[in-house]
Amino acid sequence: MQLAAMPKGRSATNFFIAVILRGAFQMTTSAEALPESRRVFRLFPEGEALRFELKNEGLPALAPNHVLVRIKAASLNYRDLLVARGQVKGVKEGLIPLSDGAGEVMATGQGTTRWRPGDRVAPIFYSAWHTGRFYTDYIASGLGAGTADGVLADVIAVHEDALVRLPDAYDFAEGATLPCAAVTAWQSLIVRGGLAEGDTLLVQGTGGVALFGLQIANAVGARTIVISSSDEKCRRAIEMGASATVNYRTVPEWDIEVRRLTDGLGASHILELVGPATFDRSLRALRAGGHIAQIGVITGFGVQSNLFRLQQINGTIDGINVGSREQFEAMNDFFCKHGIRPAIDRIFPMEETSAALEELANGMHFGKLVIGLN
Repeated sequence: MQLAAMPKGRSATNFFIAVILRGAFQMTTSAEALPESRRVFRLFPEGEALRFELKNEGLPALAPNHVLVRIKAASLNYRDLLVARGQVKGVKEGLIPLSDGAGEVMATGQGTTRWRPGDRVAPIFYSAWHTGRFYTDYIASGLGAGTADGVLADVIAVHEDALVRLPDAYDFAEGATLPCAAVTAWQSLIVRGGLAEGDTLLVQGTGGVALFGLQIANAVGARTIVISSSDEKCRRAIEMGASATVNYRTVPEWDIEVRRLTDGLGASHILELVGPATFDRSLRALRAGGHIAQIGVITGFGVQSNLFRLQQINGTIDGINVGSREQFEAMNDFFCKHGIRPAIDRIFPMEETSAALEELANGMHFGKLVIGLN
């Protein structure tokens, strides 16, 4: 076997770098295509809360069966606000926040078979939950909390099995809204709830999960009632296909109004997105044999309700904690088939992440808030 002649001087250094890179990256565009550094937000303690600190760092190491993804966009969930406020315990110092993003594969590590450079992808929320039932061991793999770094960096390293293909119909900002909010609505209504034509869905508010739920209901032929604090948001919900709306500021006993709108029967499915402050009304708004998907904790974590009502009407409650990669992929197929598109309120530049979190906290948005990274 004839060996290539080894160059001398600086060329020799470049030669060895190229050899090393060929060993580290099984498939890549080229060594020159990879940036020398990345921009990344990390969280550090500041009093009771956490502060966001933007840093320039070297690229993350690329282990076997991992890929480098250039994150193009990320989106915010209420969980991210809880993390920033210090209300989620066990967050490591220097954690990269946010669970939801979308981008493009830049390079792949040894042994990778699922992806090639240029593929458009989105990381899954629980990197360890690929298929089948949920186990509590998966909780530690939830991106952007605890010790699992998230996606608020313009380059991240991800195991090849913890990604889904982004449908061609979606741009990166739209794709970034899917991993948590959309999958949560999907598991709530289709996987666990069995939402079907002729059912009535009640959704609380007009955030990401609520509006994905509305669109899923439209697609299967179910009726949707939206409650909101804003007449303008109610109007926009009607434009998106809601059958009826209730402004809970002007009609505080919205459970009675929901029953009136359903001929006294109540809603067959409820996306419970608020928590303790609304749970009893949700129980009263639920029809016999109905289903509540318990998701939100906006008003706290300690639900204190008289569950006799649930027993009396043969109702069910499912605790919903996002979903698996398999569910994400099935949801993408359904969304593409039915032309479902994410509702995005506003896109912030990466440097204005703190302003985006403030916007999330004030609750004035309609749909999802997105961070543009590239």
